[in-house]
Amino acid sequence: MVNESVLNGVRKYLRALQDQGVAVKFGIVFGSQVAGNTDPWSDIDLLVVSPRFDNQRSREDINLLWRLAARTDNRIEPIPCGEQQWFEDDASAIIEIARREGETVTLV
Repeated sequence: MVNESVLNGVRKYLRALQDQGVAVKFGIVFGSQVAGNTDPWSDIDLLVVSPRFDNQRSREDINLLWRLAARTDNRIEPIPCGEQQWFEDDASAIIEIARREGETVTLV
């Protein structure tokens, strides 16, 4: 179970992405934050799912993800993932781990 303060920070980050024009469908927190073995320096592994990332990702998109993470919560380590990629990819180990172990964060 992910700490509520982490979830709030992730929601704030996803909203900031939406404010910048990224059509975020949802985020997936995975890794130590879900496993519950965190320390004060633990990062927040976050898969950002958006149809914008189904095509080749631009350097500008990657820079935007990291710049907003630094401004919102510098523990966030964003990983872009296309919406179609989330549902269909069977080759990415990170996506498979996020599917199995991750916690979905929506912007309701």
